Amino acid sequence: MKYKEIKNLPKPIVKSIVIICIATSMIGISLGSLAISYQLPIWIPLLLSTCVLAGAAEFTFIGMIASGSSPITAAIAGLLINLRHLPFGLAIHDFIENNKFKYFATHIMNDESVLFGLTQPTRELKRSAYWLCGVGILFAWPIGVLTGYFIGSHLAYAKLLGIDTIFPVVLFALTFKALKRKSTRKSAITGAMISLATVPFLPTGIPILMSLFGLIAGKK
Repeated sequence: MKYKEIKNLPKPIVKSIVIICIATSMIGISLGSLAISYQLPIWIPLLLSTCVLAGAAEFTFIGMIASGSSPITAAIAGLLINLRHLPFGLAIHDFIENNKFKYFATHIMNDESVLFGLTQPTRELKRSAYWLCGVGILFAWPIGVLTGYFIGSHLAYAKLLGIDTIFPVVLFALTFKALKRKSTRKSAITGAMISLATVPFLPTGIPILMSLFGLIAGKK
């Protein structure tokens, strides 16, 4: 990954990546404050935020640990939530597979970096956007988590402030343009309905995976 390639990214894309990194750090504040409200030691959210880089899985893990679940059970739940990374890897392999830092590239693979990578028109821009967003979140997420942990006494009810809603709102704004395609819109609506219908019956995180069946509705 060369600086010249990142420099060639259009300014609106760079601006969007900066905004998503800031939003991600704010969600990290919510996670950090949640961790300290559960009286968890600082190394747990710090280790998660640097090694996992997956907000939904980390929220689930911390919540399950706080409710008395074993670390193994909580880790398995997090892995189930992160199963979406399997199709992510298949989708981005063509612009990271020949990179000598490909193992590090898989570490920074997350919803945001994959989204920005796949929505660029050329392979070079795909790779540049993916790396810039991935590395940005690699720093923004742990910083947000640590900030939330240290000021957690003032954000004991962070969810009431709506901090945890920033992430889905920003993602929706970024993907709204894709919903103009009828097939994409049909898949998204079907997947959302499946996910909502299974919430009362399935463990946390699994309904999101069930929404993948919405892809069938979008097939021609």
